[in-house]
Amino acid sequence: MWTGRLRNFGFGLLLLVVVGALLLTWLLFNFLVFGIVGSIVTIMLILSWVTWDGMRQSSPQSLAARGIVPDDDTLRIIDPGLRREYSAFAPSIGRRVPSVSRGPVRSVTPPGRSRLSAVPPTSPTKAPATKGPTTKVPAAKAPATKTVRVGRGRKRGETLQSDATITLDSERQASGIDDLFAALDSQLIGLAPVKKRVAEIGSLLLVDRARQRFGLAAESRPNLHMCFTGAPGTGKTTVALMMADLLYRLGYLEKGHLVHAMRDDLVGEYIGQTAPRTRHVLERAMGGVLFIDEAYSLYRPDDSRDYGQECVDILMQVMENDRDSLVVILAGYKDRMERFFESNPGMRSRVAHHLDFAAYEPDELLAIGELILERSSYYLSDEATEAFRGHLSLQMQDPHFANARSVRNALEEARLRHAHRLSAEPLRPWSKDDLMRIEAPDI
Repeated sequence: MWTGRLRNFGFGLLLLVVVGALLLTWLLFNFLVFGIVGSIVTIMLILSWVTWDGMRQSSPQSLAARGIVPDDDTLRIIDPGLRREYSAFAPSIGRRVPSVSRGPVRSVTPPGRSRLSAVPPTSPTKAPATKGPTTKVPAAKAPATKTVRVGRGRKRGETLQSDATITLDSERQASGIDDLFAALDSQLIGLAPVKKRVAEIGSLLLVDRARQRFGLAAESRPNLHMCFTGAPGTGKTTVALMMADLLYRLGYLEKGHLVHAMRDDLVGEYIGQTAPRTRHVLERAMGGVLFIDEAYSLYRPDDSRDYGQECVDILMQVMENDRDSLVVILAGYKDRMERFFESNPGMRSRVAHHLDFAAYEPDELLAIGELILERSSYYLSDEATEAFRGHLSLQMQDPHFANARSVRNALEEARLRHAHRLSAEPLRPWSKDDLMRIEAPDI
């Protein structure tokens, strides 16, 4: 107690002396001398404060409060708030470092590179010294191993012997495409011919994958450029996304992404704009799928000032030379795409797969609507189902009807009417089923 008071008294006396010295300097000398003396006093005060703070932190009481015992040889914890745990920078010789698994990793080999299976070198053994003539015995030659790249950049073991067997089911499981085909069946209503053609393309790539396991590599991989024809809202973009994922899982694409482009993204308005735009989009799409919607609009023969032909020429060149790195999918109305191919025969020859997306039937549209509502935790009552069926029959006669898109828009309006109907009676208690059920007046 007395120690604290003496300390405070000393600080007060020091402060009084400092203030007196500064005041005396102010009265007896000029401003320059006062500034010099004031600066020296300020520096001395700062140094005194720093020295005192360091002495206070190194006092026995402060060290004991932080868990430091000065008499102990080892300091267990320097500061609980600054505790760190360190490990050796390099493992000791002979110590085995466990590997850390970070989950499944998709390994992709860049184009032009191959993966070589590492064969550990064998240390030569010394033959015992013998007298007399010696005979050189040739060292046993290790069997040559060859790593097979399945598809593009995917390593799938070594080359199988000619008497070995393989099942395509094992290849499907190794590529993990079963869930993709399951999603194709569950998320897309109808489209039986499209699903069949996608399954055929998948089977072709699976067989090609199995052939490469036996070293039966073809000169070039299958042509995978496609054309999707059909009215809007028939699932062309959805199937293109699934196709990009399918080709990536089977090893025929490095990235598996999809770049959506239209005429404005590829064709310029003035001379010198088309080539840079087209090449920029192609660079973004490399390693994945380039999906060109309304591709027939790229070429306009009636317009003499149109620069679309330059874009078509660049596309045809890239589709031929870089087909191992890029898949192009052209989409549009069937009749307009036919005229587009007639005016560009070279483009038709570069497209191997033509998939026609037929318009949906009323029952298929109704099933699509129920699937959309189910994902949002809604459903149609029996009366609303019949009302919605009649609404779709009328809408299908509209030339601007967009199939699944029009169904989605109609259900969005039904949800708005449903919400307005419930909010019109704010004091009425509503059950969970009331919040989910859409009635006929909502259609």
